[in-house]
Amino acid sequence: MPLRTILQLVGLIALSALGTMLVAVGAFGSGGLCLAGAAWWYWRVYQSGD
Repeated sequence: MPLRTILQLVGLIALSALGTMLVAVGAFGSGGLCLAGAAWWYWRVYQSGD
């Protein structure tokens, strides 16, 4: 597995975890933005894999 892919996977997991933690403590705006960013990033990575 290339290093670039591993780093992107780690970044996606970190951003998703941060967004989930923010939503859990009631920061819905910031948490939602983090989760939306992670979803967009995942979609971009998924599309580039084709």
